[in-house]
Amino acid sequence: MNIFKKLVTLPALLLFALTSCSGDEFKDHMEEISGVYNYPEMYSATNNYISDMCLIYHGRYDAPVSYDKESMKPYVYYTDSTGKKQFLYDAFLFLEIKAADNSSFQENVANVKQDKWQWILDRQFEDGYGMSAIDEIVDDLSAEGVTPVRKRKVVVAIPMPYSSKNVWGTIDGEQMVMNNDAHRLKVVKWYIDEVQKRWKAGNFKNIELAGFYWIAEKLTDSRTLLLDVKSYIKQTGHYFYWIPYFGADGGKDWKQYGFDVAYQQPNYFFVKSTVAKVPATRLNDACQFASRNNMGLEFEFDGNMLTDTLYQRKYTEYIDYFKANKVFDEAPIAYYEGGGYWNKIATSTDPVLVKLHKRLADIIAERQRRADKLSASN
Repeated sequence: MNIFKKLVTLPALLLFALTSCSGDEFKDHMEEISGVYNYPEMYSATNNYISDMCLIYHGRYDAPVSYDKESMKPYVYYTDSTGKKQFLYDAFLFLEIKAADNSSFQENVANVKQDKWQWILDRQFEDGYGMSAIDEIVDDLSAEGVTPVRKRKVVVAIPMPYSSKNVWGTIDGEQMVMNNDAHRLKVVKWYIDEVQKRWKAGNFKNIELAGFYWIAEKLTDSRTLLLDVKSYIKQTGHYFYWIPYFGADGGKDWKQYGFDVAYQQPNYFFVKSTVAKVPATRLNDACQFASRNNMGLEFEFDGNMLTDTLYQRKYTEYIDYFKANKVFDEAPIAYYEGGGYWNKIATSTDPVLVKLHKRLADIIAERQRRADKLSASN
């Protein structure tokens, strides 16, 4: 997620003066929290009834898992200590940052053209993987008598149409030049239309298309487009999602630019505290920012925690700070898991990882049970 670039957001003197806190320092810091929060509701029409959304990086060219049916099972459910299968994430955000040739869906450097937009569409909707795998898994569970109260939901990322002199490709015989906002918008509409066509052709039974995600994590070079993009998405009956990085340009202005739902990235997990001096209190700062601006939160981890105790501690700190800030009680959450590493943690036999997986899985499963009850009352 371009982590190093994202983390240089605090004044330098403050950033290097802070250190990670734990133990008594953690308790002291928690006493400063007000206990009054303004997150969006965990499960409501505000966020299209999504409480726990997992990011699925589905280019599949360098992931540690294939996202086939077997590897997607740990994302859909887990078997608890009593042997009961519990549903986990109720939504999946399908996205990718780079194509196999290193061209970018997110940044303006080597920004992708039409052939790569077509490529990611093909990858997202490939039979037997990702979306269709989730659909089949829920089908199998239902055949066993383990039927979800609600359909699982899917959000699809829109590649960033950066302004440039590049010719992106052609639509209806017309060349799309990306320094023309009308062309940039036309490209986005083309993509949204393609997603909907493919979704309809998929004939999914157990998943539904919830909306679209703006993959650029800052508003730079997006402002002139977003309200028109939002208007088009609204016409389709879907929602518009965004997950800005910590300190992103325009992060607090997300409603003003047409997003229906936004989640704040803490960006604490990714950098060693001994190097960047990003303290655990960053998690509290992110929670407070999200609360002030009516945002959900992103829970972050990746493959570093498979073997590194520092990152295992960071994962635990996310849980502790989210609990202390009532994120698990009150807010919708997006989960960044590094692109396949929830599977690796869920299937590990390492006792430490088994315990860490169970701790978060139990929390998500409990949130899902609450969401099911709320769904029944709507």
